[in-house]
Amino acid sequence: MTAPPTKRPFDWQAAGEELAHNLDGYHAIVVLGADPVATGKVAVGIGRVQGAFRRTAVGDLFAESPPIQDLVHIEDPHGLVDTLLYGVSINAIAHPVADVAELFVLPSGTEPPDYDEILTNPRWARLTAGFAEVGALLVLAAPASAPHIEDLVAATDGAIVVGEMAPRKLPVASVIYAVREPRPAPRIPQAAPPQKKWWQQRAAAIAGIGLTLSAAAISAWLAYRPMAGGPPRLGPRPDSAHRSAGAQVVRVDSTTQDSNAGTTASAATDDLRISNPQDSAQAAAFAVELLAANTQAGAILKLQQDGSSLPASTFSPALVQGAQWYKVIAGAYVNRNSADSLLGTLRRRKAVEAGSGTVVRLPLAFLIDSGVTSSAVRAMVDEYIDRGQPVYALRQADGTSWLLVGAFASVDQARLYAASIRAPGPMPALVYRKGRTF
Repeated sequence: MTAPPTKRPFDWQAAGEELAHNLDGYHAIVVLGADPVATGKVAVGIGRVQGAFRRTAVGDLFAESPPIQDLVHIEDPHGLVDTLLYGVSINAIAHPVADVAELFVLPSGTEPPDYDEILTNPRWARLTAGFAEVGALLVLAAPASAPHIEDLVAATDGAIVVGEMAPRKLPVASVIYAVREPRPAPRIPQAAPPQKKWWQQRAAAIAGIGLTLSAAAISAWLAYRPMAGGPPRLGPRPDSAHRSAGAQVVRVDSTTQDSNAGTTASAATDDLRISNPQDSAQAAAFAVELLAANTQAGAILKLQQDGSSLPASTFSPALVQGAQWYKVIAGAYVNRNSADSLLGTLRRRKAVEAGSGTVVRLPLAFLIDSGVTSSAVRAMVDEYIDRGQPVYALRQADGTSWLLVGAFASVDQARLYAASIRAPGPMPALVYRKGRTF
């Protein structure tokens, strides 16, 4: 009798190695997780790839994470605790890894870390700055449940979360990536279908004809509505009241496209113009900037967590001192007082921290659909947000809604977002935002 196949364990180190190829621009990161073995393996995987071409140090803040400790072959008890508390040189605690040219390991130290004292130590800022100055990388493996872990992350370029547990106090904008073990889809046993009676067979045939006609109608709709819902339209306007929330949604941030689509998108970006200049005086230009995330994933996570409770929430790329950030935005108002009122409400609800958030003027957005009925708005917006697309709705004077994406201060800022759109067909129309929030 053949033994049943055993499930292969998830390769955390391989996941870290794959992720490492995206970290060339970072100089200090914290790898967070509940399991010291899985977390250590991800950190070591990152170190092995990055250490092949630049000086990289993997530090253990778990009080001996086995995958990291296994790389230490010298009986020297000193480590990070000794560096932070007693001034031991970082070079004195660095153990080279024999088979990787520029990889070093930093053990925990002569005593277990006192997280209340270690993670709030001001020396972290100087230490991480030193790695940045010489173009090196510091990778710190630490328990996600450690107190003040957010203080340590704040002294670095961000965090990589391993597994399902993320610190509650860790800002979404600080999360660079998340590494999780894939969950297998549940297997549902297939029962033999019962014998159908003649009247059931006739009903099934009628239902099949109906499904075929529905599929044809949906295909026709998708053929002329890929991503450019704004006027002017070619062909008849689809009836938004009868759309399904499960209809195909074109990805805004897809990384794949054919060469023809790329040429079209580039040309459209270069010739980007505002489609409704007559609406500039009534533009809903004022909004609240909630936070700036250094990764698009961080901005998407913020919207998926809080977007349903924020009016007209979206995010937009912006250049800050030459680096691209993603600013999370809420609200769309004609006057500044309304935006000030929203900011006050968000602070009272602790949706933003006291002293955080600012009122900004962002009159432009991309229009991806118009004439959407009120009964269809919520389901369509939720579908976009679930897919990581920062779409929101503004109600128009006739009772229908515009579906918009992004919020921009200028045409040049809108080009940053337009360059990331990888949809077939024409570029969405750049418009002055107008209408009321829901």
